[in-house]
Amino acid sequence: MNRRAQSDGVASAELLRDIVDHLDRDEAGRALDLLNPLVSVEKPGLAARFVLAMTAWQLQRFDWALTLLKEAHDDAPDNGGIAEALASLQAQLGQLQESLFTGKLATALGNDPALAALWPKAYPGFDRAFLSIVERPLLGKARVARAEGKLAQAIEFARQHVAIEPTHIEGRSFHADCLLRAGAGAAAVETLKPLSDMIPGPSPELASLYARALASVGERKDASQWHHNAISAAPANPIVAAARLADAPFLGIESSEIGRMSRDWLARFSLTPKPARKHSAGSKLVIGYFVSAFIDADDAVAVAAVAQAHDRARVSVLGFGLGNQTGEQNVRLAGAFSKWRDISALDPATLARTLAGDGVDVLIDAGGFASASQLQALTRFESGLRVSWLGNPSAVLAPLYDARLSATDYPVLDDVAKSAGKGEGPVAFGADITLGQLDSRTVALWSAVLALVPDAKLVLRARDMESSANIGRLVAAFGETLAARIDLRQAEQVSEFYEAVDVALLPYHAVSPRAAAEALGHGVPAIAMAGEPFGSFMTGRGLDKRFVAADGAQYCSLAMSLAASPQARMLPAIERGATKLARAIEELGYSLNRRESAA
Repeated sequence: MNRRAQSDGVASAELLRDIVDHLDRDEAGRALDLLNPLVSVEKPGLAARFVLAMTAWQLQRFDWALTLLKEAHDDAPDNGGIAEALASLQAQLGQLQESLFTGKLATALGNDPALAALWPKAYPGFDRAFLSIVERPLLGKARVARAEGKLAQAIEFARQHVAIEPTHIEGRSFHADCLLRAGAGAAAVETLKPLSDMIPGPSPELASLYARALASVGERKDASQWHHNAISAAPANPIVAAARLADAPFLGIESSEIGRMSRDWLARFSLTPKPARKHSAGSKLVIGYFVSAFIDADDAVAVAAVAQAHDRARVSVLGFGLGNQTGEQNVRLAGAFSKWRDISALDPATLARTLAGDGVDVLIDAGGFASASQLQALTRFESGLRVSWLGNPSAVLAPLYDARLSATDYPVLDDVAKSAGKGEGPVAFGADITLGQLDSRTVALWSAVLALVPDAKLVLRARDMESSANIGRLVAAFGETLAARIDLRQAEQVSEFYEAVDVALLPYHAVSPRAAAEALGHGVPAIAMAGEPFGSFMTGRGLDKRFVAADGAQYCSLAMSLAASPQARMLPAIERGATKLARAIEELGYSLNRRESAA
């Protein structure tokens, strides 16, 4: 070896020790920056790859660290230092047999002094790691993270668990459920797809979960089949049956049939509800909101706005949801309630007793068939008024609910700023929807609009559509020519999305008028088909003559007119109704008080 090579080797060793010092100071990001030049070459040295594995471990990328150590072990099977580190990591990941085998090999091979100098202080030796071994620790970390409201962290730990143990069904199920909660339906489908070939088939709960994931990305035929499989395998399971009802508007099921299915669910899985009665007339009104689940997750924004608008001098407002109110899944609900109840561990009977114990006078169900346990609790709740708002696609009222908030009641939020406008150029039609709403009728309708306005583009809020699988679904639906005119726009805030939109196109199917309300709130006109929920919402605000169509031909005609004239796109003053709806809910409670007092 020449002096230059010796000098480079010494410098490299010194740099690696410096990098490990950064790891010891919990500076994994800086360590990774320093490592990049060493591991980006065609054949990185064994020591550099070892330190990269330690850095991956420090970053809690355990799957990456395991891959790196396995590759290093394959390349240097006689190196005891690599074997020791690998055995330790296998033990940390709960791999009992693998860690025992590799640990024995490491003992036989002996230590590597050069690598021992690059071992971070926090990284446990094999003996210590083996004494602390637990089964499937990454899945455990994922469950703890989700319970603490850290959904992104739960998804990452669950992803690593699946990567390391791909045949573990429970882990895949948990990962997919977390992905669905985060709106990542395409990833959930890919996570569950290997289970579709299981013989015998997956459990009813897993089949139902797969159906929900498929429905979220618009795979209606397959979603319907998997819902059927789940219900056939577990006809007495209320959660499985409710999941199909939650998806029903997106599966091509007619409204009359959804109503029949809803009534059948109530007859089979709920108690006969008793008439509501006020528990103590004259006390401060208590209004509770079921907010543990939404069919449209962004409905939480409107629910929070209404809950926050209640008159706190006269009303106490309780939220009944999952986990901490400050958790990631509840970020849209933060600050909306006087008190918060975590109901994640409560069965329907206990939940009903909790509602009564909290003195709830008016209970607003914002989840409907998104939560079977909440529906079952409703039928056991006797001491207050039961009000249906969202998640009830067939608008079932009696005997489950005493009152219902209609699509017309949905608020255009008071604090929404108007968009500054897209500026000059071809008209931009836009839709803030999920892929599950793009049924064949909606695709045909929007394709006709784009054909009639050939210089227009269609802006879709990305909403999980940017995955390669979902881009493929969009191309399959619209065809390559029209798909080339679709612009997927990433927007954290709804206001960012509507800055790029001139006219909102509303689909045939939805479970709430949210998309219409948000478009109007940002000064963007919206075209809807007559009926529930969008047409009713627009009609309730006096916009039906200008923006609601009786059929496809009129829908296209309205789109052409709005595309041609900026003046036609001007909206009248829109009633913004969060406070109005809050007062109406309060009046429901006070009217019950008055009836009880009169009695």
